Amino acid sequence: MASDLVRGAYSGKETHLYYNSASHAAPNWVEIPRARNISVNDGPALADVEFHGSENTSQIPGYKGFNGSLEYVRSRATDTVYAYIKNASEEGNIIELMHINAPRLDDQGNVNPDAKGWTAPCIFGQFAETANGGDPVVASVPFSLADAYDASGVQIEKEPYPAPTP
Repeated sequence: MASDLVRGAYSGKETHLYYNSASHAAPNWVEIPRARNISVNDGPALADVEFHGSENTSQIPGYKGFNGSLEYVRSRATDTVYAYIKNASEEGNIIELMHINAPRLDDQGNVNPDAKGWTAPCIFGQFAETANGGDPVVASVPFSLADAYDASGVQIEKEPYPAPTP
């Protein structure tokens, strides 16, 4: 056993997903506690190219892409988190997401210096909801990076969390 290695976090168990319920300038991060199986595709997308005179196509790096999905387990009771993200999807609203490896706040309510991950303005796609017998309703929710700008016209993109200090 390598004593200098540590295990990564489990998505939905040891990682934390939040949405911003306020503004980009003054965020209010709300945890999405019933999210699980969070998956992200991040990096250059591959584009097919055809070469004149060749029988094969090849792939080259294209535009960078950022998209993913999550599963949300709905609560039988009133579920304000589900209502918020479902409404954002149906209205086509941009929602800022944060996915980090530790709780955002520590036990004293201070920002957790150990929390690392990403934030991004996203749009949700079509919800796919299933229920099997006694199982709770699970919604599969795709999301993608939104073309988003702040009030001064600056483009907002996926950023590391915490933001690097200049």
